[in-house]
Amino acid sequence: MVKIFCLLSFFSFLALLPATHLNAQENQPAFVELGENDSPFLLEREATLPFFTSKASTVVSIIQDRIEKTTIALTDLATTFESIRLRQEKVKRSLGDVTGVLLEQIEDAEKILIGHAEKLENIEETDKKYLQENKKKSTNIDVIMKTINSDNWICPVAKTVKFYDSWNEQRPRGIHRGVDIVGFHGADLYAPVDGEVVFFWDSVGGRSYKLTNENGDYYFGTHLYKFGKKSGKVKAGDVIGQLGAGGNATGPHLHFEFHPGPLGRGNGVNPYLIANRHCVDRIPMEMPLNHTDAEKREKYLFPYGNFEWD
Repeated sequence: MVKIFCLLSFFSFLALLPATHLNAQENQPAFVELGENDSPFLLEREATLPFFTSKASTVVSIIQDRIEKTTIALTDLATTFESIRLRQEKVKRSLGDVTGVLLEQIEDAEKILIGHAEKLENIEETDKKYLQENKKKSTNIDVIMKTINSDNWICPVAKTVKFYDSWNEQRPRGIHRGVDIVGFHGADLYAPVDGEVVFFWDSVGGRSYKLTNENGDYYFGTHLYKFGKKSGKVKAGDVIGQLGAGGNATGPHLHFEFHPGPLGRGNGVNPYLIANRHCVDRIPMEMPLNHTDAEKREKYLFPYGNFEWD
């Protein structure tokens, strides 16, 4: 009887054991194993799942917002590139129009030049020389007027002077091509303009100088008593010599010539009007240089004769 009771107790224990074990398993929290097997990182499923779910939603929202902003930025960039492209096309069209206009103007200018050349070919040689001479005269007149009205031009002879318009006057040795400015022997001679002066000996006039301005204007003076300085650069008003009667001169005076640029030497013009404008300390030709202040100028004012000055 005792044996039977022991067997029943044993089987009852075995019957209760699985249920108790299962209840223990159900009461334990569920775990999720993450990472490598040799270093597991266990997280409680019920505690962490809501956390990851909420964070995932936030991350997705941020990503969507960034995608929208990036899309807008790319759209704006595409619009900017399109605007630049349109402007480039407009500039190309404008340059093309300008180029076309310039080509038309060049073609018109070439036609005009060809027309002038054809007309010149049909002009007689004498007419060509006449036109060229008129052009040179016109240029010379412009230069003379500018020189007359210049505030920087200096009378080439110091102190009191006298002279008259002797251009083209017949002299014993030929036609006179300058103006003879009479003054005191040894009076300073000034550079009328800035330029480069060269001193030399002339077989007719003796000591002489030539002065060239940067614009091509050429000045010539002769019959000097002395040279004032070495050849080289000078400023308007620099002393470049003393008045004398060198060479074939019969009295102290400066034979003065003006050859306008750009042609310069060989393009001589009458310098009388220039000297008349700038040499203000001037007396009548017949009046003695050493006259007294009491002498009346009027008695010396009569038509000029033929003087010996060269």
